[in-house]
Amino acid sequence: MTRAIALSLALAATGCKKDRAAELKAVPLSKAPETRGLLDAGVKKAREPDPPPVAEEPDDAVAEVVLPPGKEWRSIPGLGVDVAVAPEVTMRRGRGDTVLADDLGELHIKRGAAGTSAAEVQHRLEAEGGSKLNVVVDHSEGDDFRLEYVTKDRKSGAPIYGLAMRRVIDGVPIDCASRGFATSSTRMAFDACRVMRATPR
Repeated sequence: MTRAIALSLALAATGCKKDRAAELKAVPLSKAPETRGLLDAGVKKAREPDPPPVAEEPDDAVAEVVLPPGKEWRSIPGLGVDVAVAPEVTMRRGRGDTVLADDLGELHIKRGAAGTSAAEVQHRLEAEGGSKLNVVVDHSEGDDFRLEYVTKDRKSGAPIYGLAMRRVIDGVPIDCASRGFATSSTRMAFDACRVMRATPR
């Protein structure tokens, strides 16, 4: 008798669970009867947020560049410019340029020839490398430009990533160049040349 009562109670509980599960079956919010009509109305009437205000600077203001953590100014001899690099970056004289190096790549900095365009630099690089460049970024603003490219190594055919960048600092054209077998080889070069200033007198 006790066994029959327990069995009937268990069957009743199972039936309740099935009924409750059917009631709680999930449906997408857009199809729920409680929200029908509300979502569409809300989307149509939703107001887009205002864009953040842009701070205006006076035209004659010269803002001092604030270096990110882990960077310091390094003066380039003979060029009158400072670049922002990590303290572990080494510096040496190259053939007609100054070479900054870390464990990922090298940055070559030299005085540029006035009036040189990104297209002329591209033609020179193709002539030196013997192959066409796959240009990833070709960005110019006035006399400044940035050329990021990929070419192939003559022997192995492996991709070589390069950066050629011109900055005009205090009226002097400064050329930055870097190339290597990894995209990281251009990162230090880009960061250093982007944050560049005339050496304070």
